[in-house]
Order: sequence, then C-alpha cells, then structure tokens
Amino acid sequence: MKAFLFIFLFSLEFVSLGQTAFLRDSFDEKRGDLHDSLLVKDMVSDLVQLKEVILQTHPAPFYNCSDSVFNVAYHRALNLVRQPKTVLQFAQIINAFTRVIKDSHTALNPKELLRLGSKKRRVAPFYLTAIREKFYLTKILNNAVPLGAEVLSLNNQTVQELYSLTETLAPIEAGAISAREELITFMMGLVFNLFNETPAREVEMTYVYFGDTLSRVIPSLKLGRYFGNNSWNTKNDLEFRICDGFAYLGLKSFESRRESRYKRGINSFFKKVERKDIPHVVLDVRGNRGGYVLLLEHILSYLNTKGKTFDLNYLYKRSKLDRFETLSRLKKIDFVKKAMRVYPDGMISKEYDFYKSSLGSMSSILYQKQLRNPLNIIYTGKCTLLTNGLSMSASVLLSSWFKQQGRGELIGTPCFGSMQGTHGNAARVVLENSRIPMTISTLKLTSLGQDLIDITPHKLIQYTVDDLLLKDDPFMNYLKGQTQE
Repeated sequence: MKAFLFIFLFSLEFVSLGQTAFLRDSFDEKRGDLHDSLLVKDMVSDLVQLKEVILQTHPAPFYNCSDSVFNVAYHRALNLVRQPKTVLQFAQIINAFTRVIKDSHTALNPKELLRLGSKKRRVAPFYLTAIREKFYLTKILNNAVPLGAEVLSLNNQTVQELYSLTETLAPIEAGAISAREELITFMMGLVFNLFNETPAREVEMTYVYFGDTLSRVIPSLKLGRYFGNNSWNTKNDLEFRICDGFAYLGLKSFESRRESRYKRGINSFFKKVERKDIPHVVLDVRGNRGGYVLLLEHILSYLNTKGKTFDLNYLYKRSKLDRFETLSRLKKIDFVKKAMRVYPDGMISKEYDFYKSSLGSMSSILYQKQLRNPLNIIYTGKCTLLTNGLSMSASVLLSSWFKQQGRGELIGTPCFGSMQGTHGNAARVVLENSRIPMTISTLKLTSLGQDLIDITPHKLIQYTVDDLLLKDDPFMNYLKGQTQE
C-alpha cells in the first residue's frame, strides 16, 4: 500500500495550483533592509535572469498578451533601472513587467517579499474592504479598533494613497478586473507594512466610528511571530456545520499537507448529509486561494450528478523547473519504473513521453478524470457555491465546473479567474542579486469549450457597512432567508 501511494504521488492528479511547487533557491540568513539601494548592473542582471526563466519555463507566456507587448514591458523595466533603486522600488518595476502576462501564478508575492526584512522588524497587521469608495476595517490584531470603522489614514498616509501603492504590487489574472480590485483592498495592510520606513515606531490609525473621528496606536508583532503559528495566521483547511435547513462546508484551502485527513473530512461531511437527509449543501470558497487538483476532484465526486468526467487539458513545457526535473533521483527512478510497467498505455505513459522529451518541448495532455469517492455517495440535492475575489486557482476550476454543470446557484462576487481555467505548479525563483522571490507557472490548465470570461455569480452579494458593524455575514443571511421562504 505504501508503494502504491508513493508512486501515485507523481501523477498529475496531485498538481498544485495555488501554492509554490518547487524551490529553485532558498532564502539565506543574510537579511538586508527593504529600503536598501540596489546597483544598476545588479537590477539589469536580475531582469535578464527573470525574462530568460519565464521564456524557458512558462508554457504559454503569450496567451493573454503578445510577444511584442511582453518585450515592450521588459524594455520599459530596463529603462526604469538606469538609476539605483531600493528593493521595494525594484519590486514595483518587476511587477509592472510580469503582470502583462496576466497570470497571477507568475508574479511577485508581497508577503514573501516581507520575509526579506529583519526578523526583528515589527508588523502591524490589519485587513480592509472597500464599500462605495471608502475603506472599512474587517480585521485587526487584538481587535484594537472596532470592526466596521472607516479608516482614513495610517501615520501620515491616506488610505487612497495606500490603495494606489498596493496596486503596483497586485497581480493580474486574465480579465478578472473586479476581483483584482477586491484583492488590492485585501492586500493594503500587508503593503503598508512592507513600505513602512519606521517599523520600530508605533503605527497610528485614524478612523471614523459612528460619526466620531478617532486616532489610536494599533498593536504590532515581530516579523518572526507574524509568519509563525499565531492567532493572526491560524486557519483550518475545512470547516463544516449543520445549520437550519442546510449543511455548510467551508473549503478554506486546497493546500492541505495531510491529503488523507482532508479527504476524511470531506467523507465525514457528506456521510452526515446523507444520514440526516439534508436537502441543501452550501460550499464556501471565499478566500480559498487554491491548492491541489486531487482534493478538488474529491469534492466534485460527491456533487457529480450528471456522471461526467472532469476534463482538463494540461499544457506543459519541459524545463529545468518542471515537476519532473525537480524530482529527486530516487523518485525519478520510481516514476520511470511505474511508467514502463504500463507503457504505452495510460496517462502515466503520456507523462513519461513528456519526461523523455528535450528541454523546451511542449506537451498537451487531456485528462478525463472519473470522479469517484470511497462511500459511493452522490449528493443530488440543492447546492449553492459562495465565492469572492479571493477565490483563486483551484477555486476557479471549482467555480467554473459548478456553473458549467448547472449544479446550483453561485452567489457572491466574481472569483479571481475565468471560466476557461487557470495556471499552476508555480516554481519559485529567487533573483540572484536583489534576492526577490518570484513564482513562475510551469503548467496551464484549460476547461474545454469555455470562454475567457468572468465566472459571474447568479446573485451578487457584498458586505455592507452595517454587516461589518453588526458582525453579520450577508451570505448566511441570504441563505437563511431562502430556507425560510
């Protein structure tokens, strides 16, 4: 049994969409300041490195942009580094270059960029949301400021200035315009801490609460604790409960490190739904930024009332960063043995052909997955899917399938992707001189017959100021209202 599971670890079913798949380099112990200046020659060298790696690794860099647009963006970046820049200024230049690809998996992650700072650096974390062109607090450390307060400024920076600054580091995914605006707002707290030139000093937040304009010093924590195991970062992969008239399944992530435990949780949920004959299941992927296709497929196996295969076309480019090249020697040997036992039959044989191809070769493999689960349960009742602009990667595939199959009502705001599919298996590359970490897609996944358009919800639902003040969830209120009708 152990050998069976070990071999299947290499099948494309385990492909990661939303999280980094491989490490080309790792962070060293040398940590400078994010405001340190970089030499012109070093920035030029990093841009050359980045362009070369994208062209050698990405399977479809010109899918959402032309090669001429890509080259114009590259030369614009070169022109912008004719004078020394700080690490953060260079990061903005890099992001302006890579975002023309319109692939959020090929991007700079501001949270990873923050790791370049000293571990003693202090971070004052908070989240905002935009409602009618104003910005309201949705989360803050120790609940130091009332949720729902309208935030005006942080230290001497207005929130409008902070929004514009955040936009320079935000990724783009195809035509997901409204979702990107939602993501930018969500990133504002992180970007404030990135650009804060006095992290050792107290951060003052000015806000309006029930008509009164107030100021307060907000709490902070050391960078090491910010990235460590604490109440700010703690998040379960799954959350499920039985409500009045429906069963709720919160899919917070598809990135579980314990695949078997995740699957058991899904099994337990649908077993309980069947035993209690619950007529309505609600799936919630708000804030789910992706993960493994295997876990997504396990969920779909319980919802697949039409009995169709889950069809995805995988476009690969053979490179030094693809998943085969980064396998250990032992794992490569085991993969080859498994493939040769069935060659030329099966999907693993197609993977083997790709593995044996030369660097730069392209391979397109259609996967038609039979969706099955160990309980042989197919839930046929009413189903609702909740999404927002932070539903990314594998969540996009789920949302696209859900709407394509007509499986139920989709409510919320458009997710960060399109009906057509997404990218995945992002490899991490650390730029040699600036030490800035980048991720680059090594895989493109396409849903057959779907257009590059937003996954538009059937019912648009957004938070209001009253929802924030009362700590209400408008999504749950909508569902409860439907149940009572």
